[in-house]
Amino acid sequence: MSQPDKDEVIAFVQNTYGDNVKKKLENIHRGGDNNYKGREYENQFLLYRVFEVAAKYSHNCENQIIETQAVSFVDDICHIDYEEDTKYNYQAKNSSLVSADWTRETTERFKLQREIDRALYGISRTHNILLVSDSQKAISNKAKIPLELQAQDTCQYFKCHKNIYDLVTNTDLKQHISKLIDDTFSSRYDYAVVLIHGILQSGNYTTVNDIFCQAEFEGRPSPFIKFRKSEVQIPEWVMQILIKNSHYLSYGLNYDVLTVTVNQSFTATCNISSLNKVSSEVREKVQSIQELIALFLSITGSDIEQSLKPSTKGEVK
Repeated sequence: MSQPDKDEVIAFVQNTYGDNVKKKLENIHRGGDNNYKGREYENQFLLYRVFEVAAKYSHNCENQIIETQAVSFVDDICHIDYEEDTKYNYQAKNSSLVSADWTRETTERFKLQREIDRALYGISRTHNILLVSDSQKAISNKAKIPLELQAQDTCQYFKCHKNIYDLVTNTDLKQHISKLIDDTFSSRYDYAVVLIHGILQSGNYTTVNDIFCQAEFEGRPSPFIKFRKSEVQIPEWVMQILIKNSHYLSYGLNYDVLTVTVNQSFTATCNISSLNKVSSEVREKVQSIQELIALFLSITGSDIEQSLKPSTKGEVK
């Protein structure tokens, strides 16, 4: 999944299309670096797209590449989906004026980008998208797309919001976030979106997985369950009790917390690391699900007390 660097792209364009097209590519890239107008619009869509991709797949998204301001003919945002062998290139226009029109140049740039993707990225499918913030502009632009591009390229409407909080409230971004976090309080949505927004601004990432791994490091704690790294397992002595009573209870690991629900009515949780500290004498005495739940409550109470007194150390005896 290695990506071509700036020099490779420029050399390919020069050798394939000549100096004039090479200069056009360099001017596009230079303009992207210097154009701060509309950058907030790009940032909002980038934030939205990252959450959309992260929520789509059950794995950790190491094969989902995100790049901004690439040396490309369609250069604002690039998403390579190696799961589907598809590259998505977005050109963002936060305008309702002629600057957001689909033009002959748009068509030429989209065609050139597709050839670059095929030759240098080894991608079989490219979708180029002109992203506009005006709904009527999107409709009129779609009527201008040449027939030969209509199956692959399009113009997409994406509203520019006042801020990222409006973005969360007024789009389905909230639904994507809810698939990734450990609770659905409004403060957690805000925390999650601000955390990822900050990481995206740093630009220090290649994959969607990189972004959420940084969140795990910087979040303290990270709200994103899906991307937490943990090798925690339910202790064998606990598993024996759970399996024996599985006909009327359910259980599961949420990162490092074991949750047990009895008869769909009563739920108890316990930290696995605390369970592992239980003495062998206590383990031998716990034989039934009732005794296990009682132990959970005792451990959780002790953990709460420990958190209020951080200088005190101990274990369940």
